[in-house]
Amino acid sequence: MSLRTCHKVRTAVMIAGVLFVLGIALQAPRLFFEASFPVLNTLLSGTGLLAMLLSPLIMIVTAVLGLIPSISHQLGLCNH
Repeated sequence: MSLRTCHKVRTAVMIAGVLFVLGIALQAPRLFFEASFPVLNTLLSGTGLLAMLLSPLIMIVTAVLGLIPSISHQLGLCNH
């Protein structure tokens, strides 16, 4: 993954945010339909957990790649 453009960094941050919100939304049915649909609850909860774990992982990878000097120099020219 190359972070040589500001657009790619913004896209990665937006994807991480969407995954975080999606993870919370997929965890919510577990609260409302506790024992009615155990298979569906497990499937949604597992998918939500995966989304919640991928969100900070994407943010950490983006931050670490942004610390590489050549990428950092190119991202320094972005309009914030």
